[in-house]
Amino acid sequence: MTAPRNRSLRRGVGALGLMVLSASVLAACGGSAEGGDNVAGEAPKQVTMDLRNDVDTFDPMLTAADQGAMQMYEAVYDTLVRRNLTTNEYGPSMATDWKVTATRIDFNLKPDLKCSDGTDLLPTDVANSLKRLADPKTGSIFTGRLFGAGGIKEIAADDEADTLSIEVNDPHSDLLDGLTQAFIVCPKGLKDLDALASAPQGSGPYKITTLKRGDAYELEAWGSPTVEPGDVPEKISIRVVTSDSTRANLFETGETDIAAITGRDSQRLEAKTKPIQGKTFQADSLTFNQRDGEPMADEALRRVVAQAIDAGDYTKAASYDLGEPMHTIITPNMDCYDEKNGELGVKYDPDQAKADLKAAGYGPGGKELTLRLLGYDLQNSGPDYVADALRKIGIKVEVTNGTQAQAGGIVYGDEGDWDIIVFPFQSPAPHAYPLVTKMSSNLGEGGSYNFGRITNEEFDRLTKLAPAATGEKRCEYWAGAEAALLKDTDLVPLMWPVTNYFTKNLTFDASYRIVDLRTIRAVE
Repeated sequence: MTAPRNRSLRRGVGALGLMVLSASVLAACGGSAEGGDNVAGEAPKQVTMDLRNDVDTFDPMLTAADQGAMQMYEAVYDTLVRRNLTTNEYGPSMATDWKVTATRIDFNLKPDLKCSDGTDLLPTDVANSLKRLADPKTGSIFTGRLFGAGGIKEIAADDEADTLSIEVNDPHSDLLDGLTQAFIVCPKGLKDLDALASAPQGSGPYKITTLKRGDAYELEAWGSPTVEPGDVPEKISIRVVTSDSTRANLFETGETDIAAITGRDSQRLEAKTKPIQGKTFQADSLTFNQRDGEPMADEALRRVVAQAIDAGDYTKAASYDLGEPMHTIITPNMDCYDEKNGELGVKYDPDQAKADLKAAGYGPGGKELTLRLLGYDLQNSGPDYVADALRKIGIKVEVTNGTQAQAGGIVYGDEGDWDIIVFPFQSPAPHAYPLVTKMSSNLGEGGSYNFGRITNEEFDRLTKLAPAATGEKRCEYWAGAEAALLKDTDLVPLMWPVTNYFTKNLTFDASYRIVDLRTIRAVE
């Protein structure tokens, strides 16, 4: 979740209110990957797939990074390097090869790069896009994650040699991985940022031929030099279908080729179709507003709340058991996962929570405690479970529900109009550095950094050391940093989110948010 521009919020949003599905979308052709002239092992000619939410902006540096935007960027923007979603190994895209040091990466670029409108894309153009991303004034939350606490020192390009170099001020071992999410905007987009918000100026393998915001998009491969001929489907129809049930129905009736399901509708589809799973990096975790004067600044009260919430029960409510209960922030598919850290957090014990609340002077006969709980649509009944669990131990709860982007607008704002949220730390990165951009003071207070205003000196100390370390020492630092958060109840891991992708006659690699379009292949 990143800082969106829309900070309005609505209460009690229902599934019908969230669904955006016009008659023209329902009439669009689907199931195009079935049969036809597709050849097993090759990319199909055409694919129809659905977005769980619409693209918030075509400016990839200012996105809220919801699923719809990230899937679209996968199509219309390119990056220097790509990461294999199955092996986590890095491979070329705009760059052919690179040399990495602790503070610098030197790239050789393909000599014939172009934008999707056919104009040349020079190394200096790529550098200018990256410079905007690296500039803190741009306001992108990706800046800190990509370039580290020290920020950028220099981005330099040589158009004649087709080279590009990126140098940061402090050692940052995850710089290469961050560049897998540094989507390159073409010069026309950088010249008119207002227009970029509603129309991409892309460097990726697809151009948009039909664009209906909130409804449907038609994409066509244009022969990008970063993909081999036949490596991607020639055409992709993308529709905005925000209801899990509707996406599942469209799959069952053959009107879509790829259906991403995150809730209970997965159960009925699994009876006939084995899904392709995409799991997040990092667990969704109960997170607190620790601003001075707020109730959750008190560690004793954070422990009370933590004891009232069961990870298994939350997972059932939030994902209908599609996700997995978690007790660590770093998930098993990430670097430096340490299962032992799962024993460090507060254990579920509602009776003890009630007793501790009374001992703190709250509850019957004491002070009244009211907490503001933020929830969002993709959490299903998760917010209701958290609210009910807290009410059972004597805490009053005010629940505000909306979209994920709207909830992000509240937590990232300066007003601090919230107390608790089960925050989607879901990162595209298989390493723990993105935690620093959300939980640490190393990158500065306010805005998108350290939105809960956490003060954890041990976490800050270890996360300064980890980016400069390698091997076992690096993991020692990250495991220690995670332990520091768990011991102080700065957050409480609850669920490892999972997306089930249902498809027929296709195979592909996928993460929680996206399908890798360059891996879609027909099967017999």
